[in-house]
Amino acid sequence: MANIIKLMDLLSDEEIRMQIALFESVNMGNVAREAGNRLLLGLADVANAFSETFTNKSVVNFEFTTTADAVMDRYIELQKTDRDELNDLCIKKTLDIYKEINGKEYTGDVKSPIYTKELVNIAAYNFNINKYKPLGSKLDEIEKNYEKMMLNAIYTKMSNLSNKDYLETVKLMDMALIHLSLENRQKLQRVLTPVSFNGKGVISALRKRKDLDKIKTVYEILGDNAFKMVDIDLSIIYATLRGLGRVSRCLIARFIYMLVKKSDTVFSIANEKLPSGNLDTVLDNYRHEDGIFREKLANQIAIQKKIDEKKKNESQIQNQAAKLEEEIESILKDFYEAKDDFSKLDAIKSDYLKRKRSSADSKVYYGKVNESKRKMDRFSDLAERKSNRLTELKTKLDEIKEDIRLEELNLDKAKAENKTEVDKKADELMKTYLKRFNRVKFEPGVFYDIVVRFSLDERLEIERFLLEIEEEDDYYSFDKSYVEIPIFIGGRKTALLKMDDYLCKDII
Repeated sequence: MANIIKLMDLLSDEEIRMQIALFESVNMGNVAREAGNRLLLGLADVANAFSETFTNKSVVNFEFTTTADAVMDRYIELQKTDRDELNDLCIKKTLDIYKEINGKEYTGDVKSPIYTKELVNIAAYNFNINKYKPLGSKLDEIEKNYEKMMLNAIYTKMSNLSNKDYLETVKLMDMALIHLSLENRQKLQRVLTPVSFNGKGVISALRKRKDLDKIKTVYEILGDNAFKMVDIDLSIIYATLRGLGRVSRCLIARFIYMLVKKSDTVFSIANEKLPSGNLDTVLDNYRHEDGIFREKLANQIAIQKKIDEKKKNESQIQNQAAKLEEEIESILKDFYEAKDDFSKLDAIKSDYLKRKRSSADSKVYYGKVNESKRKMDRFSDLAERKSNRLTELKTKLDEIKEDIRLEELNLDKAKAENKTEVDKKADELMKTYLKRFNRVKFEPGVFYDIVVRFSLDERLEIERFLLEIEEEDDYYSFDKSYVEIPIFIGGRKTALLKMDDYLCKDII
C-alpha cells in the first residue's frame, strides 16, 4: 500500500526541488504581500500614465518579486543540493505542516504507515473527503480532486494569458511539439484538431471550449514543460484561499497528487476484489436480491437499529454519570475541608464572644467564619445540584435499560420469523470471509450482525476497509489493543468497527 515517504523514490530530483521550493516560498504572508504589491503596482501604473500624458516621463518605478519568482529562485538554489538532503528537506517541510495543522510535533517514525495516514488526512480535509473512508480511497480522491483543480487552472490560464505570458507559452509548446513522437503527434491532432500544428494552434484550440478531458489528454501528451506550471500551481493555491482553504493543506495535496500520479496505481480496492463484490452487472443482480431480502427483514432491522441507538445512548449517559460521580466526590471533599475549618473556628468562638481577643483579631476571625460558611454553602449547593442531575441520569439509564429489554424481546420474535434465511446468509458470509481473510479474525456472531445490519452497498464499504487492514500496512496501529474505528458506509453514515488486536468483535 501507499507509503508517502517511500513513494518519494519515484520522484525526480527536479520534482523534489520544485515541491520544496513551493513548500518554502508559498505561504499566507507571501501571498498577502504579493496582493499588496500588485495593488501598489496598479497605482504606480496610473500615476505613470497620467505623467506620461504631459511629460513623456514615468514618475514611479515600482518593481517587486512575485511569489512565482521566489519559487523559481529557491528552485535554482536547490540545484546544488544532493538527493539525500533534498529528501530530508522535503520531509522536514511535511513535519512543519503537520505541526501547523495539529498544533504539536509528530514524534513517530516518518516512514511508518501512521505518518502516511496523517498526511493523507491533512490533504483530504482540503477536499471535504470523508475522514472515515479507507486510506486508499482517500488517496485516489485526492489525486482526482487536485487534478481537476489543475486542469481548471490550465484552462483559465490559457484563456487569460498576458502578451508576455502568451509568447512564452507559445515557445514552450513549440519546443514540446518538436520532441513529440509520431504516435503522440497523431493523437494530439485527433484530440485537438488545431488550425495549425504549433503552440499558437494548441492554445487556440484549448481556448475554444472548456473540456477537462481534452485538456488532460493534451497535458499528458505535452507534459509539464509545455506549461508554466509554477503559475498553474499558484493558481490552484489562490483558488484554495478563495474557498477559505489553507495553503499548507493544498501543498500537501499537490505532493500526494504527484506521488499517486507517479506510482501509476489505483490504491482504492475495487468492488470485484471484495468478498461480497463482483462486476457491476452481477452486483446489480445482488442488489436486487438484497433489496427483497431486506424488505423481509425490515421490522427486525428497525428494532435492531433502535437497540443499537439506545445502547449508544446508554453508553454516553453512563460516561456522563461516571464523570458526575467523580465531580461530586471532589466537591464533597472540598465541602468537608470547609466544614472542618468551620468546626475549628467554632471551637474557639467563646474567646471572641467573651471579648478575650482584640477587635482586629475578632474582625479577622469573623471574616474566616463567614468565608468558611460561604464555602460550605456553595459546595453543598453544588453537590446537591449535581446529585440531582446524577439521579436524573440514573433514572434515565433505568428507563433505557428497560426499553432495551423490551425491544430485545421484540427482536427475538422478529429473529424467529427470519431465522432460516438469515442463518443461511450468515453462514455463506462466514465461509466467504474465512477464505478471504487471514490476518483479520471474526467473532462468530459478527456474520449474523453484518447480514442484518447492513445493506449490500454498506457491506462493500465495510469490506473495503477490512481488506485494507488485512492486506496493507498498519495505518491504525492496533498494537494488540482494543480499538473502535468508524467506517464510512455511504452518504453521511458510519459503522463502528470494534477490534481487539486483529479480532473483529463486532460491527454496529
